[in-house]
Amino acid sequence: MRKLKLIILILFTCSMYCFSQATYTISGLVSEANGNGLPFANVLLLQSSDSTLVKGIVTLKNGTYTLDNINQGNYLIMSSIVGYQSAYSKPINLSANYKVETLVLIEGEALNEVEVVAKKQLYEQKIDRMVINVSSSIIATGSSALEVLERSPGVIVNRQNNAISLVGKSGVVVMINGKESYMPASSVVQMLQGMSSDNIESIELITTPPANFDAEGNAGFINIILKTRTDVGLNGSYSFSFGVGNGSVTSDNISFNYRKNKINIFGNYSFFRQTQGELFEFERSFINEDGIPVNVATVSDRDPNLRYHNIRSGLDYKLSDKSVIGFLLWASDSKWTMDAANMSRELLNESPNSFIELMNTERNQHKHFGSNINFKHNFKDDAYISIDLDYLKYEIENPTNYTNSFFDENNNFLREELTKSDKTNPINITVGKADYSGQISDKIKLGIGLKAAFNNFNNDVVVGAFEGQNFIEDPELTNISKLEERILAGYSSIDYAINDIISLQLGLRYEHTDSELNSDKQGKVVDRAFGEFFPTAYLSYKVNDSLNFNASYSRRITRPTFNDMAPFVIFFDPGTFFAGNASIQPAISNSVKFDVNYRSVILSAQYSIEDGTIARFQSSFDEENERLVFAAANIDRTKIFSLTLGLPITVTHWWKMQNNFIYSNTKFSNTVDGSLSNFEKNTININCTQSFTMAKNLTSEISVNYNSPSLNSFIGTSTLKSIFGINLGIQKKFGDKWGTLGFKVNDLMDSMKWEVTNSVPEQNLNTNSTFDFMNRTFMLTYSRNFGNKKLKSARERDTGAEEEKQRLN
Repeated sequence: MRKLKLIILILFTCSMYCFSQATYTISGLVSEANGNGLPFANVLLLQSSDSTLVKGIVTLKNGTYTLDNINQGNYLIMSSIVGYQSAYSKPINLSANYKVETLVLIEGEALNEVEVVAKKQLYEQKIDRMVINVSSSIIATGSSALEVLERSPGVIVNRQNNAISLVGKSGVVVMINGKESYMPASSVVQMLQGMSSDNIESIELITTPPANFDAEGNAGFINIILKTRTDVGLNGSYSFSFGVGNGSVTSDNISFNYRKNKINIFGNYSFFRQTQGELFEFERSFINEDGIPVNVATVSDRDPNLRYHNIRSGLDYKLSDKSVIGFLLWASDSKWTMDAANMSRELLNESPNSFIELMNTERNQHKHFGSNINFKHNFKDDAYISIDLDYLKYEIENPTNYTNSFFDENNNFLREELTKSDKTNPINITVGKADYSGQISDKIKLGIGLKAAFNNFNNDVVVGAFEGQNFIEDPELTNISKLEERILAGYSSIDYAINDIISLQLGLRYEHTDSELNSDKQGKVVDRAFGEFFPTAYLSYKVNDSLNFNASYSRRITRPTFNDMAPFVIFFDPGTFFAGNASIQPAISNSVKFDVNYRSVILSAQYSIEDGTIARFQSSFDEENERLVFAAANIDRTKIFSLTLGLPITVTHWWKMQNNFIYSNTKFSNTVDGSLSNFEKNTININCTQSFTMAKNLTSEISVNYNSPSLNSFIGTSTLKSIFGINLGIQKKFGDKWGTLGFKVNDLMDSMKWEVTNSVPEQNLNTNSTFDFMNRTFMLTYSRNFGNKKLKSARERDTGAEEEKQRLN
């Protein structure tokens, strides 16, 4: 508690310092060569270090201008107007009210076409989200979306458990262009791994979503904004990447947009293939029923092959000046195959007791088809209604064959077992959604909406062993289950601009859920019906153009994924496996957040309490069968306090830095077999990106990522050891005709690996696990735009089935 008070005091002191800063006035005159003042000329106040825009106005009829409430600092004034040459002031060191020398604009500059090129900051903080401008990063070029996320501040990707966490919290919902993906978690991770970053404009990390977002996801939303092209004609882009490391990787992407008269057609196709080797290690120790210490260690040398096809196409037809109807179709096929050699040895009282060699082949294939119909009508400029109807279908297959060879303590062969597991999982989702937004007055905006989602899946799991030529099913692990679920929701929100300084947004969402899970072995496993209100509130206070404060509150729900609830088994060795948990319950969280934005500096504090946290990778020990089980489980309560600082620094005109620091304090409380355990960990996350302009059209970039030991909700009460990685890249632009060539190195030190430990003596549990997914990779990327650069972009819109996609696994 003392730490929390100290941090709040520091925040308050920083805020008061920002408030107390003196502000000054800059004034001047813009004239023609004859001395007459120029009316309505643009006047821009720029930071002298990097020409970043601070404020802009236009001159009065007599050519004069005044910029008020400007903080102390170093600036430039730039003035321009069509038909005249631009003019700049001398550098201004502002520490008192300042009058700029008269800026004289010379007439006669011929302007056939003006192209303004500006590079966005890599990170931007808005009222409810942090925006990562992927297109501003060299290292992101040729990467997958998943790799970009892994290098984003506060984001941790668990590839083994197909989970993504944000600032220490799992339950993240992934969106594409503002629409939830509605894919299984494993499919989401594979989709992001197969999605080329060259088709991504930005990624938004939304930790306190507004009421028009689904209430799903305690950690918030990650919204991936795909690039769109900008009147009549065809344009597009393509990129090709190839890399080598411990295996090869290729990422290719092509997109187009065609607009003529009332029709706009757009599409994208991407292909990704990766054959990078992986190494897993598991070690567990326990005391057996005879009181003898037992140690079991397994090494898994994995040779995976992932290939991913993704296609997305749409058509918008303009019915009238106010109405448009649109159709979207998308499909993907992700096939992941693997051959793995697993070596396991057991020590009894530190002496060899047995050895097991487990060879397995696995195929994990996800096929997905989705469709959306959208109608949007604008009643006037500030009011519209939008209606969506979505249908999504998934086919998931996961057959695995195991050959287990058993040896005694002297490594003498004893016997061989052939086992097999298979899972087929067809999933169907239908979603209807309607939203209205309208301006009630100059200061008040109203939003209301309704949504209905119907989900069903069949989960057919077969596990057994061969006796000769006969396959004998394991009755405890073989199961067929079926889920029927209905979610009905409604929301309303009000945006109220109290004045030019203070704005308020209030929202209330209600969701009612009916779920029924039936098993052919256990009958009705889940019969759940509940309704919940989810309020949200945002307050923004703008002190001046450089300083503003934001405060927010939100209540969220995290539902178990379909895979969490469905029975399934994946073996690493005969005593270590992953499984489902039909009894898993939803989690409810409450979160408050406070932001201070001073120019481009970001300071943010967030505190959340969640009851029934879903740990999707919780380890437990089955003493009766001496098995280590990784499965989804509810943790009693999670409390997380985080403090984020975003600090951009311009060293020189050719060297810029973006530094992000996140401190978090995580506390878990959990009761197992009547015993209460408390866990706490302080964590530091550092993300530093440095950009260099080496010559005209030649740039380079270095990024460093560090995450200290942490508790994370998707691994439950286990501790994730520190993670460190360095990435670097260089890029040369050859102009519109010849495109861009880039070279980069991912994970330069080959240090990116997951090391997870868990020690709970009360549960006879002591484990150490290492997951090495990443490899040092050298990658070459070529990209180029084609067609009409002035083409208007495709209409950006979401579908209505985003939350449902996220829960598939």
